[in-house]
Amino acid sequence: MGQDVGREADRDKGQDSDQRSVFEAPMSPAVSTTAEATIAIIAEQGFDRVSVRSVAARLGVAPGTVQYRSPSRRALLTDALVRSVQRQAERVASHQVDPAKPESLVGALAELLPIGAVQREDAAAWVAFGAAASTRPWLAAPYWEALQIMRAWTEDVLDGARQAGLVRDGLSPAKGARLVTALVNGLTLDLLNAPPIEPDEVVGHLRSGLGLVLDGL
Repeated sequence: MGQDVGREADRDKGQDSDQRSVFEAPMSPAVSTTAEATIAIIAEQGFDRVSVRSVAARLGVAPGTVQYRSPSRRALLTDALVRSVQRQAERVASHQVDPAKPESLVGALAELLPIGAVQREDAAAWVAFGAAASTRPWLAAPYWEALQIMRAWTEDVLDGARQAGLVRDGLSPAKGARLVTALVNGLTLDLLNAPPIEPDEVVGHLRSGLGLVLDGL
């Protein structure tokens, strides 16, 4: 998934090959560290608590240092979205997904749910970005691109599962991918607002939902 980010985005948006996805843009270690501090603030305190000063305080550096890396609050938030999506893609890509083995998809998609500290940070940030994107056009474009990347990757996996005879009757890979995206987003929102539960139980909820799309779970 991580290596396919730009290609999937180009395919879905009809971009020319020389137009790079925002998620492929190089991010220096300093900008990455600043983005991860921003993600932590969003997850712990909320979207509106992000500022150059709050990120600087989190990092223990001067505000000017943060401003040099990300010159505005908008840049901070955009960098945080990109870095959070990159982190999620890296975790998903660390799993060997075999379309003929649905359980492997469960393991990969579980990385998008709050099953650990970093996963919870990214899950909380994703929910916050989704809400904010509805009223901020500058954020809506990269948020939608990230959603389309996830959906395209899932559709590719489900196409392989369909060829293996594992997709439920009447479901196309495209329709199944929309259902899986809705399942992951819905579980993310529910689990963030529910009393803490064990990671195995979180994965169990995901498995049950995917079982409505795939045989063999």
